[in-house]
Amino acid sequence: MMASTHLKRLGLPGLLGILLLSGAAWCQWDRLPRQREQAEVHASKARQLRHELLQAGPAAAGAVSIQTPAEAWQTLWQTLPEAAQRTPMQSAVMASARERGLILTTVQFTGAAQGTTGLWRQRLILPVEGRYADVRSWLGQLLSQPALSLDALDLQRTDVMSDTVQAKVSVSLWWRQAPVLTKGVR
Repeated sequence: MMASTHLKRLGLPGLLGILLLSGAAWCQWDRLPRQREQAEVHASKARQLRHELLQAGPAAAGAVSIQTPAEAWQTLWQTLPEAAQRTPMQSAVMASARERGLILTTVQFTGAAQGTTGLWRQRLILPVEGRYADVRSWLGQLLSQPALSLDALDLQRTDVMSDTVQAKVSVSLWWRQAPVLTKGVR
């Protein structure tokens, strides 16, 4: 009887308040300590993994050494093909598209020396049409070439029920040639 009079005095707002306070107490004394323990376990695993990676890092790197930017540039420079290989490189890009069954209509070429370093960039814009899987595998093959970069890709599918796509692919071929000498101003 006494409990029912207290409940009547509290009313619905008081009862909700008691429920909210008991929920907050449960979170404070039960839920939060469990979450802290889980966070500590995850942090401990992360520290252990970081330690293992740091220990394995030098061994896994092996022959990889830290290079200065100039040394890295020289390494990259030596891996680039020479200018004499530019025509076979361009032909290989177009031939690989045809080998995959892609229809290659026209190709736009633009090229320019990149500064006075002797680095040359030949940009090819290739509109192709074919199956999506063929376009994707062709792009994968192209991107495996170290002297080629993908600049832009635009895919369109005219019929949603068809596997055929039209793609406008823009790639750059990079090679080295003799540096451009500039005349000094007197």
